[in-house]
Amino acid sequence: MTSTHTRGDGDRRQGGVDPAASMRPGVDIDPPTTALPIQVAPATPPTPPAPPAAQASVGVFRWLSPLLALLAVAMLPIAAATTNLESLDGWGLAKVLGPAAWAALLLAVSACVAELRSPRPRIPMLGTATGVLILCSTGMPSVVEPVARFSTAWLLAGFTDSIAQTGAAPSGIDARFYWPAFFAQWAFFRDAGGATQLDTVLRWFPPAVVTVWTIGIYALARSMLGGSRAPWAAAWLFVGLNWIEQDYFSPQATGIVLMVTVLTFALGPLATRRTDPAGVPGWPPPHEDAPRLAVFRRWMVSALTPPNRPTLPPRQLLLIYFCASLCLLAAAPEHQITPFAIVGQLVLLAVVGRFRGRGLILVGVVAITVFILIEGREFWINQLGLIIGSGDQGALQAGVADRLTGDTGQVVVKYLRVLVPGLTWLLAIVGAWTYWKRRRDLVPIGLAVVPMVFAAVQSYGGELILRIVLYGLPILSILGADALRALVRNRGRSTEIVLAVGMAVLFGVLVLIRGGNDSYQVVFPQEVAMYRQVSAETPKGGQIVALSGLGPTGVVGLNLHGSGVLFGQCVNLADDPIRCARSTNAPAAIVSYTSIEKQGVYLYGKNPGWSLAVLQQLVASGRYVITYQDGFNWAVKQVGTPA
Repeated sequence: MTSTHTRGDGDRRQGGVDPAASMRPGVDIDPPTTALPIQVAPATPPTPPAPPAAQASVGVFRWLSPLLALLAVAMLPIAAATTNLESLDGWGLAKVLGPAAWAALLLAVSACVAELRSPRPRIPMLGTATGVLILCSTGMPSVVEPVARFSTAWLLAGFTDSIAQTGAAPSGIDARFYWPAFFAQWAFFRDAGGATQLDTVLRWFPPAVVTVWTIGIYALARSMLGGSRAPWAAAWLFVGLNWIEQDYFSPQATGIVLMVTVLTFALGPLATRRTDPAGVPGWPPPHEDAPRLAVFRRWMVSALTPPNRPTLPPRQLLLIYFCASLCLLAAAPEHQITPFAIVGQLVLLAVVGRFRGRGLILVGVVAITVFILIEGREFWINQLGLIIGSGDQGALQAGVADRLTGDTGQVVVKYLRVLVPGLTWLLAIVGAWTYWKRRRDLVPIGLAVVPMVFAAVQSYGGELILRIVLYGLPILSILGADALRALVRNRGRSTEIVLAVGMAVLFGVLVLIRGGNDSYQVVFPQEVAMYRQVSAETPKGGQIVALSGLGPTGVVGLNLHGSGVLFGQCVNLADDPIRCARSTNAPAAIVSYTSIEKQGVYLYGKNPGWSLAVLQQLVASGRYVITYQDGFNWAVKQVGTPA
């Protein structure tokens, strides 16, 4: 009873109903309910509006970057109109650029920095600002010069013209014809487009191909660094450090596209590590009290442990393998050294277990081997030294020491070309240490070191040093961006102001270095027209040579008149023209350009007007007559040669 009354009292105190009362007649009481009371959600306090200063800041960043980019592009026509190319000297393009050109470069840098520092960076705007930056730096010569610079680009256009005219690569003219894929590709594009020349393509090829490279660098940096801002910094660093000028109309430019594409696949969707998905170390599994294995044993364990599989659907993996295989197959007939660099980097990634798809290495090796044994057999038999090396320091001598010549401007520019790679490697080493501390991974710096093994190929000449720097630059710039990101995190965002100023200085130095040879690399439309006229007037089989390997020599008629290379007793034509004129194999026509005159003055220390003195000696010999002359541009033909 006590417990009953107590429970009833408790029910009444809690608002319950007495069961006895519900049984009494005449009493209408609803039965009790066990439903929980309705829970009313507490009112969410309203989000306080952003301070007016913050709202204004977001609004400023929204339109600031587009405005700066538009102003940079608007400055380019003014830059082209105010640049006096006739005043080019040993300092190159940087000295003759007007204020509008430097303003365009500064505005382009500011557009990139403004968007990157905004509270919410927009990827489309960052991509647009990067394109404007490339146009105002790497593409500045294309903007201010009337036609493409760099004489080699015109010669390679002549290779394309030869294949387009004959349908086959001619033999015995140039060793580069043994890798005809690039020239055949552009010959097809030219014929498909109904064009007769590629002058416009030559002019705008450098900024276009650097843009493609930069897209690959951004994709690589996204895989290696993560984040939303660091990959863009890596892309800009790559553009700012790319002084090497291998982005002209050439097979190696396309080869770098293929290399970056394969690396993007290997370090992106195919990237993996030598552990299973659960993170358990590989064979053999150690017990808790086991002593630490020796270094060699740990390496063996790592080598024998299979990498885990990428977390991608089989169809996507198959498509990626197919695209990567196409790139490797295309690289073999594209360029001499690039396929070896790609395969070398893939071998390193396979050894350390960093990508899934070792069959790609087999594809690359088979492609290179088949091409060498079948298509390039004749070349490699006669040039075996390019594979095994000559054992001397020819590449270093030709690539560095022999190039430190010229007047003051030339020497300063060339020393900067030595200094910038050194600083690039120093920054990359700091970035590699930062990357190691965060991820315990030294593979990236290894990828940059792999191309250095080509230093053993001493017979390749001075261009080898440029290739070594270029092949490692994608990874070096990404590691450098990681070092700069760590600096900002440790020192605070105020450091970004210093880095922005450094970015402006870097791109100014880039314009100076890349344009340092423009006094003798610039080409003018009248020079192109002169050579085409000389080629049309020279009989088939008659050789056309130039005083030096500059200008648009060989842009047409290469299979009919040669590539313009000096031969026989004409090798020293500039120093001994009479001997060449009186030789039995004297060329049918000789040409010279303003660029050749300036090369002799600013690079070799000759007296101004030396090329005109050579012209006078050729005419005085009685073996040649003048067919064209306009200042330092002139052409002569052999007496008795029909017009």
